Amino acid sequence: MKKEIYFFYSSLPGAMLGVLLDQAKKAMIDEGKKVYFVMCEGFFSHCLSNPKGNIGICKLCKSQSRKIIFENLSKDITFLQLSDYYKGSHKKEDIILKKAQDVKKYVYKDIEIGYGVISSYIHLTRNQLPEINNDSIKYFQNQILQSKQLIDAFENVIDDIKPDEISSFNGRFNEIKPVFELGIKKNIQVNLYEFENIGYKKYAKVVFKNTLPHSIKGNRWKFDYLWNDPNLLKSKKIELAKEFYYNKRNGIAAGDKIYVKGTTTGKLPNNWDEKKKNIILFNSSEDEYVSIGKEWEDLALFESQYEGLKYIFNQHKDNNEIHFYLRVHPNLKNVKYKYHTKLYNFQEDYNNVTVISPSEDINSYDLLDVSDKVIIFGSTIGLEASYWGKPVILLGCSWYYYENVCYIPKSLEELNDLLTKDLQPIKNEENFLKLGLFFYHRNATYIDRETIFKYVDFNITICTIFGNEIFGYNYQKLLGSIKLKAIVVAIIKLLSLYLTSNKYKLPINEE
Repeated sequence: MKKEIYFFYSSLPGAMLGVLLDQAKKAMIDEGKKVYFVMCEGFFSHCLSNPKGNIGICKLCKSQSRKIIFENLSKDITFLQLSDYYKGSHKKEDIILKKAQDVKKYVYKDIEIGYGVISSYIHLTRNQLPEINNDSIKYFQNQILQSKQLIDAFENVIDDIKPDEISSFNGRFNEIKPVFELGIKKNIQVNLYEFENIGYKKYAKVVFKNTLPHSIKGNRWKFDYLWNDPNLLKSKKIELAKEFYYNKRNGIAAGDKIYVKGTTTGKLPNNWDEKKKNIILFNSSEDEYVSIGKEWEDLALFESQYEGLKYIFNQHKDNNEIHFYLRVHPNLKNVKYKYHTKLYNFQEDYNNVTVISPSEDINSYDLLDVSDKVIIFGSTIGLEASYWGKPVILLGCSWYYYENVCYIPKSLEELNDLLTKDLQPIKNEENFLKLGLFFYHRNATYIDRETIFKYVDFNITICTIFGNEIFGYNYQKLLGSIKLKAIVVAIIKLLSLYLTSNKYKLPINEE
């Protein structure tokens, strides 16, 4: 009998836990596997669902974890407690940190736990470079300590159970990433589950085997898989792919957030001069991927987008025949950290640079249409610009990095050459269509093509309490009611915030 361990850190993100429960039940009933479940149960003193380590919220999570799992699976599963497997004696004081980079690059047993720690932190705060001082160091030391303890404990779990597979959710953050890397290191198949949004609070389940959901190479197979899907006529695939590009530029939902909706069309910056060579730069919301891992870092030409922009502007600061327009990513609109705010200094420092803020009513596609070249750091609009016939230079990691749809300099010399000479648009119609189909119509990669879920309905029901929306999870009920369960959990969490203490303060200052 094959053995599979399911691991998750909290019962509070119910949709994520529900995905694992549904898959675990399939493993038991359909595949005849022996299933083990491992939850935090207080092993962590704070986590992504409880970042400040509120005592009441922690007790709530612990009190319902096993109950939820046994109710939705059966008593036949074996529950393992991490604390029973931890025999170490690590100390926070032994973890030396002086700057944010020390956190990010922290390695234990050849496992890059620092990326997970800083990724969780950025997810919570959007602060890429937290200041390490007397007030913040304990928070980061404890995050690293927890990851080290998790590695030691889970290594003992693996040695004891000898599983054929390990399954969890997402894998990017520090509560899961150490287990993912440990499994890979020990040549065990690791399944990381995610869901795709297919409607309002409706999700379909997807799986990533031995790769992170954010891996560029790990996702490339999907482009051909979708393109060759026998369930769709080729004419329909082409129609959907083209619809992606047309919908994106017209502010219609196309598999991503809508960023151009509400902006006017036909308006250009006041200083636009069509006699000059106008180069449009679209930066990305860098905090979304800055700590994913080495793959994303290694494929970027510059250490940061700011450094890349500064280099380009410096190289051409005396060239009055070129004007650069930097369109700041809409998702940075409310970010107060320096990686956003200092971008606006460029137009003060360089006469041939104009910075367009997210709030300005200038449509990015109007800029794209009249540009001579487009420079991109990874956003989807780079793919779109190339599709619409513009020469595109990609300077960062992207889903389309390997797909021959843009120019990719591998050195500063190559970049300088691309910036100065006239470029022809890249014509690669089939790859444009493959990528458009992927971004717009991913359901060929769902696990359950017919029912979205099979045994455990992990979808969300929106409930309202005192005018506020709260999430109810369809498989979690109290006295048969999804809404009652959601309200009780919300009230307990709210009371906990007021009546019980936090173990940690979330640092917000930057270097």
